[in-house]
Amino acid sequence: MNNGFKSCHPTVNILFYASVVVFSMLIKHPVCIAISLFSSFACYLRLKGIAAVKTFFFFLLPMLVFVTAVNGLFAHYGVTPLAVLPDGNSLTFESIVYGFVLAVSVISVILWMFCYNEVVTAEKFMHVFGKRIPAVALVIAMSLRFIPMYKEQFRIIAQAQQGIGFDYKTGNLIQRIKNTGKILSMLLTWALENAIETADSMRARGYGLKGRKTYSRFRYTVQDKFIIAFILIVDAVLTVAIVYGSLFAQYNPYIKINPEAQTEIFIEEFNLVLFPFTAFGCVAIAVYTLLSFLPLIIDLKEELKWQKLKSKI
Repeated sequence: MNNGFKSCHPTVNILFYASVVVFSMLIKHPVCIAISLFSSFACYLRLKGIAAVKTFFFFLLPMLVFVTAVNGLFAHYGVTPLAVLPDGNSLTFESIVYGFVLAVSVISVILWMFCYNEVVTAEKFMHVFGKRIPAVALVIAMSLRFIPMYKEQFRIIAQAQQGIGFDYKTGNLIQRIKNTGKILSMLLTWALENAIETADSMRARGYGLKGRKTYSRFRYTVQDKFIIAFILIVDAVLTVAIVYGSLFAQYNPYIKINPEAQTEIFIEEFNLVLFPFTAFGCVAIAVYTLLSFLPLIIDLKEELKWQKLKSKI
């Protein structure tokens, strides 16, 4: 069975995640950040299952509350005071809303990067950038696998130390610190030796030499080319929408959503101005939605195809 989006060409995977991460950071329109949050969480949920739910509620949700609270307490811009803080500054509606928007944007980017780590392996990354920027690609690939590889090695060393009576989880504080120090010392030695061995191995294989040929199991398909064209078109549409303000959102000194038009909705209590969507703004949001949910759409298509094939057996 085809694995859907994960089985696409590495260029498709990298281009997609680069696009959604960049636009998640650039676009602060409330509709777009909501789309980014829901789509990133849905993609991560499909990849990790129940672990994604735990990560969201025990790590990302507290971060959202923390960033919103910190921005509201320490950023005092805005014209709609809600309360007066003990230091004499005002807690404003605009600072709370922008803190929430900023937190959602950060969480969306983190979720997209979690998905990236699950889909784009070191092999895929090296396939795309290994020939063009071999040295930089090698450093980045090693950096991306740094944490998971070292966590696994730390676990292996800790289990070996536990077998000879040096468990870093038991004993008094001093004993635990000493045992942890031994493990970290071994891990550092292993890391330095592993780096030297990796460098020697890559040099022996002629990595980075001009004219060196490499085997690759990745091949472009018609679907890959179509997806790349679609992503580039969406990127162009969203870039134009950002440049011309079709997805305009302002949070300081007061909140104003969408570019100015003849008609508006003004909520005086919160100094909130809402203008109707422009036609191009609706198009931009529609294509952004399709882009954000693209992995799920591809996976759904492959699942339907697989179920159809199984029904014919």
